[in-house]
Amino acid sequence: MGRLANDTIADLLEGPVKHKDKASNLRRAKRIAERAPEVMVKISGHAKGADHIKAHLDYISRNGELAIEDERGEVLAGKAAVRALATDWAQDQWNRRRNTRDTTHIVLSMPNGTAPTDVQKAARAFARRQFGDNYQYVFALHTDTDSPHVHLAVKNLGFDGRRLHVKKGDPQAWREAFADALERQGVEAEATSRATRGVIMKGIGQAIKHMRERGLTPKVDQAKIREIIEDFNNAKAGRPRQPKPWEARIKARQSMVRKAWLTAAKDLHQSEHPEDRALAKSIIGFVASMPAMKTERHTLQEKVVTQLQGEKQPDSNWVDTELEPGDE
Repeated sequence: MGRLANDTIADLLEGPVKHKDKASNLRRAKRIAERAPEVMVKISGHAKGADHIKAHLDYISRNGELAIEDERGEVLAGKAAVRALATDWAQDQWNRRRNTRDTTHIVLSMPNGTAPTDVQKAARAFARRQFGDNYQYVFALHTDTDSPHVHLAVKNLGFDGRRLHVKKGDPQAWREAFADALERQGVEAEATSRATRGVIMKGIGQAIKHMRERGLTPKVDQAKIREIIEDFNNAKAGRPRQPKPWEARIKARQSMVRKAWLTAAKDLHQSEHPEDRALAKSIIGFVASMPAMKTERHTLQEKVVTQLQGEKQPDSNWVDTELEPGDE
């Protein structure tokens, strides 16, 4: 692999975990281009107060029916054991403000086809390495969806009296650490950023997804819809569309990503090594399969405009009629 390809791929893969050597960059580029399974690590929420702690531990243990494992490797089974842990964690929350986050909830997942036991072992290793020195935690394996996943609940008050605070770059660093733990289990896994994979759309929260499936309009969508309607009315009236700076930034970023991958492919194609030329071909196919440069707002816009085109006089308040009392 030439220096240009190595430097370009290194820039594309830059993140909390650095891979400076050529061999590592080449392996990662090959896995990404060949669409290795991508790990998912997300913060699903926090608990504030005893009732919330209890509710979450009940949820991840399925009211005591699923065993949960703590930071010492001890297994807690049954409703009584889970409730006792919830009480212990709640009572030990000293020196806290009323709105303090007492626990942090993390979900670690792999796509369908990964052995649940491998996900569980990797999650165990990840939690021990990431939190074991200073925090109590419990985790449980769930296999009730296509993607095997682990729910990890971390008690924010550490043994040293300091509280866990999740910083901006932590989730991506955790993704890479979880992928590394899976690799140590012999499971192929990657933790590439959405931008590097040419993906613009962010994941949709379960609550919002369920509301949309029920035909309701979450509040998070209402401002977008009103803006879309305003653009629609301006276009009908012949007024120029107001530019959206974020659209230009997204297009510029994604154009740069695609160009960088193709630059690396061109350099690799000139290599004397067959494996480099094969990787160049894989990268070209990978770029060609990248999704269109559309955000979730663009998809929503297509849906709304389709509805508005059949209306004589679009009403910017129509979205409110789809809301049920108390839905947000």
